[in-house]
Amino acid sequence: MRGITRILLAFLAVMCFQASLSAADVVIKGVVTDNAGKPVRGAIVKAIAGYKTVTRFSQNDGRYEITVPAGTYDLMVDAYGFAVKRQSIDTTKMASTDFRLTPKFDVARLSGSEMESLLPDAPDARQLKSRCIDCHSFPTVMNRRGSTAAEWKAFLPGMTRDTMGQPYANSSDATLTVISNALAKYFGPDSPYFGPDADPPSPSQVKHIDLSDDALRATVVEYDTPTAGSMPHSIEIDTKANVAWFAEYSWIANKIGRFDIATEKFQEFPMLTPRATPHTGAVGKDGTFWVALAHANDPAKLASVDPHTGVVTQYDWPEKKAPAHTMTLDHQGNVWFSSVGATGELWMFDVETKKYKAFKNPIAATYPKGSRQEWEFVPGQPTTASNGSYDVAVDNEGMVWFSEINIGSLVRLNPATGEVKDFRPEGTVSIRGITVDPQDNLWFGDFHGHRLGKMNVKTGEVKFYQPPTPNATPYGFAIEEKTGNVWFADENGNNITRFDPKTERFTEFRIPNPARFSYARFIGLDTKGRVWFTEFFGAKIGYVDPNGEQTSIASAR
Repeated sequence: MRGITRILLAFLAVMCFQASLSAADVVIKGVVTDNAGKPVRGAIVKAIAGYKTVTRFSQNDGRYEITVPAGTYDLMVDAYGFAVKRQSIDTTKMASTDFRLTPKFDVARLSGSEMESLLPDAPDARQLKSRCIDCHSFPTVMNRRGSTAAEWKAFLPGMTRDTMGQPYANSSDATLTVISNALAKYFGPDSPYFGPDADPPSPSQVKHIDLSDDALRATVVEYDTPTAGSMPHSIEIDTKANVAWFAEYSWIANKIGRFDIATEKFQEFPMLTPRATPHTGAVGKDGTFWVALAHANDPAKLASVDPHTGVVTQYDWPEKKAPAHTMTLDHQGNVWFSSVGATGELWMFDVETKKYKAFKNPIAATYPKGSRQEWEFVPGQPTTASNGSYDVAVDNEGMVWFSEINIGSLVRLNPATGEVKDFRPEGTVSIRGITVDPQDNLWFGDFHGHRLGKMNVKTGEVKFYQPPTPNATPYGFAIEEKTGNVWFADENGNNITRFDPKTERFTEFRIPNPARFSYARFIGLDTKGRVWFTEFFGAKIGYVDPNGEQTSIASAR
């Protein structure tokens, strides 16, 4: 009997050992070379299985390594100046896959920054840079390249195809004419570089930035959202609950998404109003997720999601007929939020009394020279400043700051007195995202001016920094508490960028999807130092782990 027991135990031990092996991670590895056998550095190598994608980068010697659970994967390799290669792999049969890439220059695969580098600094080009580098950038414009001015003019008023609001639905004929003529000039049938039959630019004409050695160590993980076409706009991390909240902006989805980081499982919470257009959010101290609803034709409104019950509550503000936009929470947990459609105002919602309050910011008689509003000027339009609030932050003394994207200004509001003070850093074109660090520095992005800015909120001193990507567009920000590093999403350059204030050094981490799908916006940090982002047209959320998988980068050392 004891012999039988020993045999049975030994059999079970072998079975358990085999099970542990089958569940263990494996390393997919190989070498990426060109067709002459020379190593390709910085190639994007993806392992795709189901709704999850893990990306690493080829090192200086062309080698790559990706640690994943055993299974079947679709591998894809994409490198600047080469055609994309794909291959399926079963890790139980093989785990080493080399790729030999064929040279191919495809102008449609350039980033927005690279495309912008091919346009002149002329008034009509600035019209396009201001208007098209906004919800998207030039890679999306390429979807209709070759269109005539008349075709562009017919397309613009309904360009979003009923997935979201139409920005040009009520534009004047003069405005549509100016934009359409510029689009036809630079993206029309006979346009240089971007026309359907145009000769491609030479590599020296394109301002392409290679990844740094630090960036090559990173791992990027992406997850498809459950709803196709969801347009995930912004992401917020609840570090206590270890979940990521994100807004599904499109009219198709119209939901709030919740992603459990540990289990990699999604939940979705439909909004109570059709086409409510959830935009950005914030996590309260009790875990409640608050979100601004950007529907333009209804009363202003916010919504909240109870993390324990999943109950969605909506709070309408009948007195205001403009969209809510971007929000933050003050030290008492009250919601401060902006509205680009409500010129000269910032809004507050008291979470205890459930009452709204508006704070006024006087409207300037004219817009500043060099601002985005001047770039977009069309004869016959008013010259009064359009100072709608955009992003919001609260400093360490409880002062509320907000940006004004169209005129490139920062505004400080004293919530106790309602007093406001405007600051316009020299040369700013437009300011989008802002955040305040523990040292009372207000970090901001000169979006169309392609710079990172820092202002000391006590002294007003301003300093600018130029990212490596020449046409970078800093969007949303996050501060890494342990290191003091400043992170921002670069929509135009298709990067998640880290800036070290101590060394004044940038590191740009590439989002591994083509730029026309990505368009990362407001970002979040988890407790492991990973930076979470959304891909607006790609219907994905994901994170950058700047340290990568330590066991899989030995070949780079």
